[in-house]
Amino acid sequence: MASPKVTALPTTPAPPILPRSLQPMTLREALGEALTTQSDVEGKHFTDDAFTDSHIDVLEFSGCLFERCTFTVLPFKRLFFVDCCFSHCDFSGAKLENTTFQRVLWQESRLTGCDFIKASLSNASFLSCTADLIGFADTKLAKVAFTQCRLRESLWQNIRHKDVIMDACDLTSAQLSDMPMAGMNMTTCVLEGIKISLADLRGMAVTALQGVQLCRLFGLKIIE
Repeated sequence: MASPKVTALPTTPAPPILPRSLQPMTLREALGEALTTQSDVEGKHFTDDAFTDSHIDVLEFSGCLFERCTFTVLPFKRLFFVDCCFSHCDFSGAKLENTTFQRVLWQESRLTGCDFIKASLSNASFLSCTADLIGFADTKLAKVAFTQCRLRESLWQNIRHKDVIMDACDLTSAQLSDMPMAGMNMTTCVLEGIKISLADLRGMAVTALQGVQLCRLFGLKIIE
């Protein structure tokens, strides 16, 4: 008799690694220093700050802590964030195109209407974030966790993903297209009004009640 097939559990994202000592600095000062020295921004602590216009096209932030910062305007062609933490930050309406995130944490931040377009996220965690209308398009997700996040009316399109975890998230009226959900456990999430194709739905783990809700998407009449 053949052994039963065991589905591997998703791997928890690795946390950001921050230096023990961070240098307090404003974003304006950091961008000016990066422009002058042609270097990356490393080991900085930004508080109650926001991006302004910049003449730098490509920039990397490494080992940085952002607290209560605003990212709604990002005047860069390409951004890299490595080992960074965003605490109580505002990404509402931000266009994060061709942006790379590696070992990054968003904690209690607002990402309403934020768009990740052709972005890459690896070892990234979203914890207790408000992210209604957030969009992921042509995006790579590897070891990414969404925990206790509000993702109502979110859009997921043409997503390549591996080891994605969604725990206690609200995906009411979310739309998923070309995002195969095989192997993903959605039993703790709210899926009311979700829009998903049968092909993407196949293999997703849900509760009995969620199964009934999803069956109705395809015109089935449930008789109790």
